[in-house]
Amino acid sequence: MVAQTDTQNNEIERLKRRVVELEAELRTDALTNILSRRALMNALEVYAREVSFQLGDPDRRKSFIIRSFCVIFIDIDHFKSINDTYGHPAGDVVLQEVAQAIKRNLRGADIVGRYGGEEILVGLVGADLERSTQIAEDLRAKVEAQKIMVGDKEITVTASFGVAAMRAGMTLQQLLAEADEALYRAKSEGRNRVEGYE
Repeated sequence: MVAQTDTQNNEIERLKRRVVELEAELRTDALTNILSRRALMNALEVYAREVSFQLGDPDRRKSFIIRSFCVIFIDIDHFKSINDTYGHPAGDVVLQEVAQAIKRNLRGADIVGRYGGEEILVGLVGADLERSTQIAEDLRAKVEAQKIMVGDKEITVTASFGVAAMRAGMTLQQLLAEADEALYRAKSEGRNRVEGYE
C-alpha cells in the first residue's frame, strides 16, 4: 500500500512538472524564443489597461508607479525576398537573430514577443513616446549592424519600426492600431526607419 502511494505521488509530481513545462511552451514562441502572441497580448493588455486607467484618473492611482506605456511594431524589411533568395530555413535564422538582437537590447521590465510572421511587438513599460522612439532607433541600428550567417553567406537585414504611446481611455487595440499606422508610414517612406504616431 505504501509503495502504491509513493508511486502515485511520484506520478502526480511528474505530471505537475509536465504541466509547468507545457505552460512555458505556450508562453514562448518556439522559433524565436520570445513570447508567443497569446502571452504577449495578455501581458500587454495588463499594462495597457492599468496605464490607461491611471492616466484618466491620476488622483485615484497615485500609488501606481507606471506613468507611461508605449508599443513598438517591428517588421523585417523585404522578408519575402529573403525567403525567396535564401530559402525558408534562412528566413527562420534571420527571424531568430533579429528577435534575439531586440530582446538583448531591451530593459528588464520591457515585453517582447512575436506578433505574427516576421512582425515583432515590444511593450515599453514606463517610457514616453520620445524615449520609446529613441529606444526604437537604437534597436533599428542594432538590427542593421548585425551580420547574420546563413549557411556560408553573411547577410544584413533592416527593419521598420512604428511607435505609439498610451493615452487616457485608450484600449490596447487602439494603441496597436496607432503603432501599426506608424509602421505603415515607416515602410512607405523608405523602410529601415522609425516613425512615431502623431
